Amino acid sequence: MEGALWSSANLTSTSGAPNSSSDLAQELGVDTHWSSKVVITVLYVLIFLVGTIGNVLTISLVLKKHNLHSLQSTVHYHLVSLALSDILILLISIPIELYNFIWVHYPWVFGDVVCRSYYFLRDMCSYATVLNIASLSCERYLAICHPMTAKRIMSRMRTKKILSAIWITSLVFAMPMAFIMGVKYKGTDTDGEPDPSSLVCTSLVSTATLKVFIQVNVFVSFLLPVAVIALLNCVTVGQLESLRSRSCLSLHSSCIVPRNSQKACETQNIASNSTRLKKDSISGTTWKNNLTVSSEPNRIQSLQHSIYMLRAIAIAYVVCWLPYHARRLMFCYVPDDEWSGFLYNFYHYFYMLTNTLFYVSSAVNPILYNVVSSSFRQLFFETLEFSCSKPNVALSVKQTTHTLKTSSCVN
Repeated sequence: MEGALWSSANLTSTSGAPNSSSDLAQELGVDTHWSSKVVITVLYVLIFLVGTIGNVLTISLVLKKHNLHSLQSTVHYHLVSLALSDILILLISIPIELYNFIWVHYPWVFGDVVCRSYYFLRDMCSYATVLNIASLSCERYLAICHPMTAKRIMSRMRTKKILSAIWITSLVFAMPMAFIMGVKYKGTDTDGEPDPSSLVCTSLVSTATLKVFIQVNVFVSFLLPVAVIALLNCVTVGQLESLRSRSCLSLHSSCIVPRNSQKACETQNIASNSTRLKKDSISGTTWKNNLTVSSEPNRIQSLQHSIYMLRAIAIAYVVCWLPYHARRLMFCYVPDDEWSGFLYNFYHYFYMLTNTLFYVSSAVNPILYNVVSSSFRQLFFETLEFSCSKPNVALSVKQTTHTLKTSSCVN
């Protein structure tokens, strides 16, 4: 609803139908300074390139390396789904917004179907993003707080079904956008007929209905999921800290040995280990338990890394999306008669800032993965180097072949 919110805020303080392009520009409130347009364009292009390349490499990396121990068994499915929603937001939104909401404000030249599809797909990807983060929070909560339950129910096939349900739910939640938005003529010509140059993609419902829909949308797509994510993360982090403290205490108590009895303990450990090995060769079960106990610190460290990554994703999401939804609620709660020229100019540029942060959230996740996880960073650069080395490998093969042919002809 970006174009709708942009123009509707000024429409509330404007009366009458515009009869010229200058009147239409004044009504739509699109008098943006060219320097601001250039800055926003440069930022959008950088965000588009970084986000698209980073998320594509993330999907490529995860799909190729998901069977490695360095990646969680089901987390990688959430990362792929999240990267897919981020890519779709960038591909769908940035080109159209740059053209029609930053540079060429009117007329809308893409038709009614594209107008409705643009807002529908954008809203669907927004729902998919937050639901993916919420689903990942639930998965980490089960893995840490209820590990036995997680092993029983969190299979790869079930994770795929959950992610499919997330996308279907996002599609259903975004469906109203296909009916709320559409094209509309904002002006008439001298004969009183609709002016083709005044065609815009905007809201087709009343301002009161639009405000109610925005408030419901903010609650369902932001406030409620963020509350669930925050609650699950708090409980998960508390449980993880408890597990780590118990593990450290157990290791510390097992490592404290009096100096005068150290040799005796070593002798006793050797004898007990040999006895244990003999029993293990007979029973075949005790060694699995011992392996689980010895690998507990590694498991806790792996879970802690995944929580760090999840926390970084959630914080970045809130920081980038909170101004965006605050601006939408500003449109809803500021009374129509209080939209002064200063307030509307503030809203105008605040709009561009919040949308920039909105797109940053779709580009920042691959950067966070590399900052938080050293294993992911290593795999990421290996994938990047492999992708960049393909042309060089092909060129070297061609050069070698050409050299062999030339040498054979000379000989």
